[in-house]
Amino acid sequence: MNKFKYIFFDCMETIVDLYELPKGNDYALWAFKGSGVEHYWNDFNEFAKYYETSKIEIGVTLEMDEEYELVRRFELLVHKSKSIGLNIKTEVVTKLYENYWRTYKSKCYISPEVREVIIQLSKRYKLAIVSNFMVKDGIEELLFSNGIGELFDFIITSINVGWRKPHSKIYEISMQSAGCNNSEIIFVGDDYENDYLTPQRMGMKSIFLDKFDTQRAGCERVSSFNELKTALLI
Repeated sequence: MNKFKYIFFDCMETIVDLYELPKGNDYALWAFKGSGVEHYWNDFNEFAKYYETSKIEIGVTLEMDEEYELVRRFELLVHKSKSIGLNIKTEVVTKLYENYWRTYKSKCYISPEVREVIIQLSKRYKLAIVSNFMVKDGIEELLFSNGIGELFDFIITSINVGWRKPHSKIYEISMQSAGCNNSEIIFVGDDYENDYLTPQRMGMKSIFLDKFDTQRAGCERVSSFNELKTALLI
């Protein structure tokens, strides 16, 4: 592995895990419940309908894999809600967004195994993050608040680039930031398309973090960070 200079990591569900993975209307619920502005809607079901409609309306205005900040959904749903006066719409958006992010962060953690392996890898390789995320500076906050942000040379997120993986732009910017040959970069992540196949097509080596043991045929894979350490350090 001496020929490799960089390891690019996906972040969410690769380095940072969640105690509770979001499903269904959870993103809407994490914004709504405990926000202090619930009374502007009849109930959560009404709020969730506004949220989903706003998500769809924004989506149809964008190109495939184009990214936008999550707060836009709250801005649009609040704009649509006739029960909210014009003079307080910004305040309501802020409360929803801050409540969402506070709730999301409370569900995040980095396991001791992941932390220790990242520290060990940082002594041999340069490390970077290349991740999809819709909260500006959110990945940075999660990593630095957990004491490992300083181990990464740079952090590239879809919200800052404007394009989500697997769009080529986010990989291109990341590879330019590394300043080395694509073949000197290893990409590690839990998404088979975004973190394994596409990096390979871009000329990088990739390793699939197969936490759920899908055992994809012909795929270079590890099931844990301890296995990754064995593959890259021993």
